[in-house]
Amino acid sequence: MNRDRRSRSTTLVFGIGFAVFASIAFFLANAGINPLRNHVLRGINPDQAPSIGILVLFFFSAIAAFAFYEDKPPAGSDAARAQQAADPHGVKRRQPPTAFVRNPWPRVFAVGPVWAVCGVIAAFVWHAFAKDSGIPGTVWGDLTASPLPAFALLFGLWATVNFSFTLGAIADAFHRTLWAIFLIVSILIAILAITIGVVASNIFTMSPVTALAVTAVCLLITTVALIPARLFAVARARVTNRIDAAHETRLQSLLTALDPGEDLMLHFADRENPAGQILAATNQRLLLAAPTSTGTGPTRPGQVRILDQAHPGQLHGASTKFLPAGHTTSVHFRDRPDMELIGGDPSEADTFAEALTSLARTGRLPQEEDT
Repeated sequence: MNRDRRSRSTTLVFGIGFAVFASIAFFLANAGINPLRNHVLRGINPDQAPSIGILVLFFFSAIAAFAFYEDKPPAGSDAARAQQAADPHGVKRRQPPTAFVRNPWPRVFAVGPVWAVCGVIAAFVWHAFAKDSGIPGTVWGDLTASPLPAFALLFGLWATVNFSFTLGAIADAFHRTLWAIFLIVSILIAILAITIGVVASNIFTMSPVTALAVTAVCLLITTVALIPARLFAVARARVTNRIDAAHETRLQSLLTALDPGEDLMLHFADRENPAGQILAATNQRLLLAAPTSTGTGPTRPGQVRILDQAHPGQLHGASTKFLPAGHTTSVHFRDRPDMELIGGDPSEADTFAEALTSLARTGRLPQEEDT
């Protein structure tokens, strides 16, 4: 219930906030004030205020997906340490980064109209104070004389939010397994936001009928596109949850194989391959293990076999590198061969290697050093 209220309030607050930012740009231009006059532009015409305001408004609508990305606590922060304390073995169910994938359909589709209404209200406020009231027969000129301009603006902003969410859902679907696609689509959202803002800055000069027809078609297309995009992202999120559940089961299997009094300090494995090997550090040894069975149920641990082990005093450090066989994590020892694991998330591998290197040099893990 608290999450529902927080989500609804976030939608409204962001919508009002973006309308306020766009209004600041409008009123500065309407007053002939140009903050960039000493750098790029020397002057500004109040007649350009409506176009500038609507450009900013559409730009913010086009980056709606970014507004719903959830931040993670920085490494080493109190929040991060609290998470680590709650989950000492690092088994975390990775949730999709955007709230609009996790939230129910009505809440997802409510963002567009809520933000659009905020934008339309802002436009009416602008018109009341504008030095240029517009040319009759245009969206800006007929804004207070006909309902068509208001609906054209409403549909346009709504369609822009839906378009941003569609691309955001695609990015969300690949944020775990194909991070490069997530990054590329995220950059594409930013580029298209600028393009959409520039193009939409001309909407006030169009006839109300033309603007309404164009924005209505855009709203229809983006709404239809958002449905399969979100379904795809949700399906991928479910796969991610199953992968994490399988990894948690594998870790439980490893814990049951430890000796009495032996505590797991750190581990690394390829989450995408539940049957793969696992590197681990305990208070008594460093080991390389592999599951020999998957248990009698999806959440019941099976058995693991210790493939290799070494005394903590032999630990020299760890490193990662890309090899033809795949991304490889190596644990280095004194007077004995390395332990190697191929696969896994490169960033997680780097974190694991850094922690082991810290353990070899200082006798403590990084989390312990920060406390």
